[in-house]
Amino acid sequence: MAGAPQRRSLVVIGAGPVGLAAAIDARLHGLEVLLFDEEDSVSFGSRAVCYAKRALEILDRLGVGERIVDKGVSWNVGRTFLRDEEVYQFNLVPEPGHKRPGMINLQQYHLEEALVQRATELGVDLRWNYRVTSVQPAAEGARLSVDTPDGPFDIDADWVIVADGARSNVRRQLGLDIDGHVFKDRFLIADVVMKADYPAERWFWFDPPFHPNQSVLLHKQSDNVWRIDFQLGWDADP
Repeated sequence: MAGAPQRRSLVVIGAGPVGLAAAIDARLHGLEVLLFDEEDSVSFGSRAVCYAKRALEILDRLGVGERIVDKGVSWNVGRTFLRDEEVYQFNLVPEPGHKRPGMINLQQYHLEEALVQRATELGVDLRWNYRVTSVQPAAEGARLSVDTPDGPFDIDADWVIVADGARSNVRRQLGLDIDGHVFKDRFLIADVVMKADYPAERWFWFDPPFHPNQSVLLHKQSDNVWRIDFQLGWDADP
């Protein structure tokens, strides 16, 4: 891609769930898509694990819904405990006849792998280890500067989708920082591999006897991986 800058209809920055979904959707509408990600693989660790019915409907439209549901752990019931006592319970799908469950749990890397496969099938030009260093808006489109293991290059695009996260350097350059709110709390999030006969439900504890004065969340994922979130408090030493 060196030499005189080429021009593409659409460049997507970031091959996470949002960038991959955008690239797939664009291909389904006939657009040529070039997708850059500065990493060399899908994500590590469970990260986002819960996918609700609306997200599953979108994944169905993108052509990966069946694979995601088959791999994930479906659940509809959530339970909330105060110490040892159950104080609240909900069912996301209380009546029959729904195509999809209320929620599925699945490690984010499985979702990204399915989206990468689908994007490749549809002809998305996916480039790993390509880091976008700058985006310069132009009268029509934008020019991107990109660093790669084989050297830097520039490329022009009619449209650019920036999907490389809330800490994106490109967003910062363009003055598009995400304004968020920091909650003064800390959590220890662990993926634990264990075989257990607990039901596939969301369990949440306030002030549990095994972690007093804090909260704990438990989710079952595929491959006997259990996601456990421990609230530690703002003063905890990371």
